[in-house]
Amino acid sequence: MNITSQNGFSNRANYLVRQAQERAMNGDHETAVNYLKEVVDREPRHAAAFTMLGDCHDCLGQYEQAIAYYSQALGIDPDHADAWFNKGMTLKVLGRTEEAVQCIQRSIELYCGR
Repeated sequence: MNITSQNGFSNRANYLVRQAQERAMNGDHETAVNYLKEVVDREPRHAAAFTMLGDCHDCLGQYEQAIAYYSQALGIDPDHADAWFNKGMTLKVLGRTEEAVQCIQRSIELYCGR
């Protein structure tokens, strides 16, 4: 039985996200990725999980994969400020400055409520 929590996602998905956050905070990004992949398999509209997948891949130096996950998050929630900001920072690492600036500017607009 899949019980839905207040945020609209299953309790299992929320549990896996918390486990992934804990693993990522402890530097175990590979395990965090495994948890998050299970989340998006169960909840394919979980923008925060896609953003976290991007974060983990960024930490692993897998920048193109990180950008792809940020883009997936933004396809679900175009107002996800963290995904815009993190995508911009990853683009900056790759030397894609113009794209990076656009993403970071969008994140600032969202953070400031514009």
